[in-house]
Amino acid sequence: MKIVSISEILECNQLLKDSGLEFKIHLRDACGKQSCSVESLSNSNGTEQYQALYETLEAYFKKLRFRVEFNADKTNFWMS
Repeated sequence: MKIVSISEILECNQLLKDSGLEFKIHLRDACGKQSCSVESLSNSNGTEQYQALYETLEAYFKKLRFRVEFNADKTNFWMS
């Protein structure tokens, strides 16, 4: 099983910042399964910003050969 490293999460957060997206990704590691949470860093983040976030995350993790799966409200995700 491939795992996401903290350096990849840091790189992802820098990509978000460089893209002008005011979000931060947090990595959680629990008994055999990693997951991430999305933190909005701006009250003005709306539908457009969240859509750009999701597209950026999917593209970034696809480059690492992961598929991103979101929970129902898209505040948490994991890679497969």
